[in-house]
Amino acid sequence: MKAVNLRTEFVVNPIGVDDPRPRLSWVCIHGERNQIQKAYRIIVASSMEKALNCVGDVWDSGVVESDSNIVEYGGPPLKSFTRYYWRVKWWDGNGRESAWSDVALFETGVMDSKEWRGFWIGGGQLLRKEFVVDGDVEEARAYVSGLGYYELRVNGEKVGDRVLDPPWSDYDKTVYYTVYDVTKLVKKGLNTVAVMLGRGRYSQKFAGVKYYDEPKLLLMLRIKLVDGRIIEVVSDETWKCIDKSPIIDDDIYRGFKYDRRLEPVGWDKSGFDDSNWKNCIKVSPPNGVLKSSSTIPGTKAVAVLKPREMYNPKPNVYVYDFGQNITGWVRVRVRGCSGVEVRIRYAENLNSDGTLNTKNLGGAEATDVFILRGDPIEVLEPKFTYHGFRYAEISGSIPPPSLDDVEAIVVHADLEPIGSFSCSNKLINDIHRIVIWSLKGNLTNGVQTDCPQRAERMGWLGDAWLSSDSAILNFNMIKYYEKIVNDIIDAQKDDGSIPDVVPPYWVLYPADPAWGTAFIYIPWALYLYYGDRRIIERVYEHAKKWWNYLYSNTKDSILYFGKYGDWVPPGRVFNIQDCPMEIIATWILYRDAKILSNMAKVLGKYDEAKYFENKALEISNAFNKTFLHETDMFGRKIVGYYSVYTSPAGTKLYLGSPRFGGSQTCLALPLAEDLVPRERVDDILKALVHSIEVDWDKHLNVGILGAKYVLEVLARYNNLQLAYDVVTQETYPSYGYMIKEGATTLWERWEKLTGSGMNSHNHHMFGSIDAWFYKWLAGIQISEPGFRSFTIKPPIIKGLDHASAYIYTVKGLVHVSWSRSGNELEVNFSVPVGSTAKLFIPKHVNGGKISDVFEGERPLWRQGEVYKVDGVRNIVNEKEYLVVEVGSGSYKFKAYYR
Repeated sequence: MKAVNLRTEFVVNPIGVDDPRPRLSWVCIHGERNQIQKAYRIIVASSMEKALNCVGDVWDSGVVESDSNIVEYGGPPLKSFTRYYWRVKWWDGNGRESAWSDVALFETGVMDSKEWRGFWIGGGQLLRKEFVVDGDVEEARAYVSGLGYYELRVNGEKVGDRVLDPPWSDYDKTVYYTVYDVTKLVKKGLNTVAVMLGRGRYSQKFAGVKYYDEPKLLLMLRIKLVDGRIIEVVSDETWKCIDKSPIIDDDIYRGFKYDRRLEPVGWDKSGFDDSNWKNCIKVSPPNGVLKSSSTIPGTKAVAVLKPREMYNPKPNVYVYDFGQNITGWVRVRVRGCSGVEVRIRYAENLNSDGTLNTKNLGGAEATDVFILRGDPIEVLEPKFTYHGFRYAEISGSIPPPSLDDVEAIVVHADLEPIGSFSCSNKLINDIHRIVIWSLKGNLTNGVQTDCPQRAERMGWLGDAWLSSDSAILNFNMIKYYEKIVNDIIDAQKDDGSIPDVVPPYWVLYPADPAWGTAFIYIPWALYLYYGDRRIIERVYEHAKKWWNYLYSNTKDSILYFGKYGDWVPPGRVFNIQDCPMEIIATWILYRDAKILSNMAKVLGKYDEAKYFENKALEISNAFNKTFLHETDMFGRKIVGYYSVYTSPAGTKLYLGSPRFGGSQTCLALPLAEDLVPRERVDDILKALVHSIEVDWDKHLNVGILGAKYVLEVLARYNNLQLAYDVVTQETYPSYGYMIKEGATTLWERWEKLTGSGMNSHNHHMFGSIDAWFYKWLAGIQISEPGFRSFTIKPPIIKGLDHASAYIYTVKGLVHVSWSRSGNELEVNFSVPVGSTAKLFIPKHVNGGKISDVFEGERPLWRQGEVYKVDGVRNIVNEKEYLVVEVGSGSYKFKAYYR
């Protein structure tokens, strides 16, 4: 019995926390099966010594009867710049008490804005300040925000491992700062703190993108000496700036342009002669409120790739293939004379002659330019920009860089992997692989971008929610998505409307309902997966306001508003003809009303929950009255969902492919949310299956909405084999087709397009498929929030012999591994303390009927007779399954069939 994996705000030992009520969480470990947490006790101490002696002088929760392992700090107000130590113990279902956990810690940032010292300064992109420390240093912290980007250095060394910091935001509402432990860098005597500023989104000069102001810096360095004194070094007018910066240009679209001849050697170290530098100037602060980014996964350089091949299509032009489409940049060692210009260009594709194909980059130059200083060897690496690419071209009057001289730096959010999936089908594993690369490549800058390469890179809300389940199952996403939800709140107007992209660098109000649903869907997904209600408390009133905005624009409870529809189906961008926008928009309005009702119940607002239930029923009735038809445009009796319009001339216009009962998406969406009248379910399902199996030869004819829900509906309505056959296609349109054509990340379109237009080769919006793998192939399905309970349902599919997955949930490890061989089915799995699981063992496999079931060496079921097994709570003999309910622990079941 012990408590492990202690976290504050879901982060291990964070510094810079400025939440007044940080959440403390842990995982319970127990050597016995079928255990729960009955109670807990948390202590928070002011010192390690007191924590080790179990003295909670800051806060002692006392013994609290609860099975929750996510608890808000409940003590007196936290002080700024203070380290706190905490421990937890817990009691199991038998009343036994665990030992105290190891000690965890967290350190606060600036809890009150009045405690910020110094002010915002500007005047150049290179800034420096020398200062003297007249004592031995005990600890030192740097609190810094540089807009749009910054790189902090102390005594010549880069501080921290973040890049492209701080996270993007609407700087008129929120500005993020970061806290660094610089104790090892600050020394007694003369010191220098230096900052290089980049433009980022804050100072971006690009047509159509919001511009805020010129680069600026706010910095506070707090140094605690051994004798107890505090020295503060802050940004003010005593700092020095340089007039002529070596940074010629920096922009996320254009790239980084740098003249190494102008770089003042040693400018970030003490003793540098800055007499010809000017004093920095005090500038207007940004309008946004300062918030710590300490618990938001920072963007970092996380890996290095070496090129697989090099081409020389033209003199002095060298093209490198890294074998993987990534987000990041190139670092290269070169030799050349002073004044020589070296250019690094980036692209996802090549032309037939081996040169870069940059047609799909739009207005993004995606070019880094360096003017050499003339050193024997110069290492060139850009700052304050990033690119999406597989290929890089290096050109200039230099000797050809060898494969060893060139590296691709992989850059994305430093996300903690918490899940993994694999199975016996290589194609499925390959799809999983490219989904993961696409997700990671678009989780940068605190935003979930659509793509990393062209002149866009916006936080489209439609993309974000469609792949959110997949992201959550693979990574610790709670703080990242909470940040995105806060971006939406910042962007919301007084009338309740929100934009299609956040932060709203493109001003696109109001959002398409199928994009704006992220405001409701993502918080609910966080609650389901993490079991913590704070995000519901934070978003509920704002989400209601957005829903009411949409509802106020309905006519007879139908929402006739949309922009994008079922985006990018095969062969086109819009899908209005196949699935009209009013069907999608009204379906979203209905689904969001149901979620809001559930949110209200979580918050104890039962009258409001009933209100949204009634609205959902109202919309449901209107939806079926308006869109459910029994006769098609030719007068044939075909049940389906589509829109019928009457033209001014009296001609009826049918939208939604009524010839076959409606489009795949329009048929699947109502089934996914139980909108279809019971007596019509079989008809709608039959039409959907016919479209997939017959009309499209077991292929999808959907955009990004249909890609999420068509396969889900097939699996839920006992057509899992058909869904699997669709997923494993390798002909167009399919995921397998992408991979067969060389995709290493998901495409924006089903087609392989290499010209201009909508054809990014790194988009994550089709990544919803990965959650389907976990749910229907590994067989893990969440039943209660926070994995309090879940089901395990191994699929019986031709072509799939085994699958396994793990998810490190807030309760602990959930692991499932199943395999089928001949007339045997084996399922191994683990259930965390405080959780229960239901294992669905199929009663028929390969024509055989279940005869015996063993757990380890112990019989559980023999010819209908049940035997007692430790941890097994109940067995239910259903028509198609033997359902075994278990408590916590690790299990190994084997079923035999005759």
